[in-house]
Amino acid sequence: MLKLAILVFILCAPTFAGTLVIGVLTANMALDSAAPILIAAALGVLAAFPASWWIARAILRNQEPRRHGA
Repeated sequence: MLKLAILVFILCAPTFAGTLVIGVLTANMALDSAAPILIAAALGVLAAFPASWWIARAILRNQEPRRHGA
């Protein structure tokens, strides 16, 4: 499950981080520093950890055993 969670994390982390960064940029276009952007990106990566674990668990639970020979 860890390998699948890592693969899902590779997709989720930039998606979450990018979404939050775009949200910060559209909410306040006159930012004087990069701190809010970096914080949003870090929060997106942190949010991707439990999300990727949950998604990997859901994928593995929904798999049916393969039937051989039919």
